[in-house]
Amino acid sequence: MMPSAVADSPLVLAADATDLLDAITAEPAAPLALGVTGPGGHGRTTYLQEVATRYARAGVAVHTEVPATDDAYAPDTVLLIDDAHLLDEARLRTLRRLVADRRHRIAISYRPWPRPAALTELTDTLHREGRQLLLTPFTRARTAAYLAAVPRLGRRADLVDYVHSQTGGVPRHVAWLTDGLREQETVGVPSDLPRQVVLHLGPDLEQLPADARRLLIALAAGVPLPAEALRPLLNREPAEIDDLVAEARAAGLVGADGRPTPLVRRAVTVLSPAADRTAVWHLLSELAFNRGRTGVAAGAFAAGSRCRR
Repeated sequence: MMPSAVADSPLVLAADATDLLDAITAEPAAPLALGVTGPGGHGRTTYLQEVATRYARAGVAVHTEVPATDDAYAPDTVLLIDDAHLLDEARLRTLRRLVADRRHRIAISYRPWPRPAALTELTDTLHREGRQLLLTPFTRARTAAYLAAVPRLGRRADLVDYVHSQTGGVPRHVAWLTDGLREQETVGVPSDLPRQVVLHLGPDLEQLPADARRLLIALAAGVPLPAEALRPLLNREPAEIDDLVAEARAAGLVGADGRPTPLVRRAVTVLSPAADRTAVWHLLSELAFNRGRTGVAAGAFAAGSRCRR
């Protein structure tokens, strides 16, 4: 099964994603070898659900589990696999063989990290035999289109600007914040992020390893954080720090610019254990003072103070 992350959410897609769905509707019997990738919250599951819907309408049987053997499913069916980055090596290699065999219509979604060798082999085969679809954050125009389809909110420019700036256009976060605004008694730009929206991010943060959460706490301070400052903060080597950043980015909690959005910053500072926040801020201030950069330290403590209020 591929459950929807946000119920009754309007589907707002970029042109290439829409064109692919239209091609499936027009020719459901055509070959399909598709890799759908993007960070958490960017709509991979929702997109596969829509692919499944298009095939189901055409009377094509859809399977969503990796088969036990290469010939378990008839070639005239469709295989849709979500979250392939979580699969073990054996199932990834089964999928690679099915894609290379060219007898099956297959669409597979995965995050950009982790990238074990078997997943890299699978994605390379998908790229060679078919196409890759990269799901990106909403542009402001797509955020506006999303809000326009939501009752009570419409096309107000102030709400569009607020939702887009707070979420960075991450589709799932746009949906959460939009729902939060719709549930308010009066529709308008709030003075603070609705608490229920912030709480939605709790499970995503809990799934990260402790060092990745510490990294996010440091980034949430909103001060310049040179790479060399992360080594004593996280007690990790540069390559390991790169993996932590990649994991946070793949979870949809850090943008392409390496920074969390205002919504993520708020969630990190509100939902992280107080002891963890204090330890990170204290070490940041020590590092700053050791370099004689008191302004950075003051900024870190000011950010921490604002988060505690």
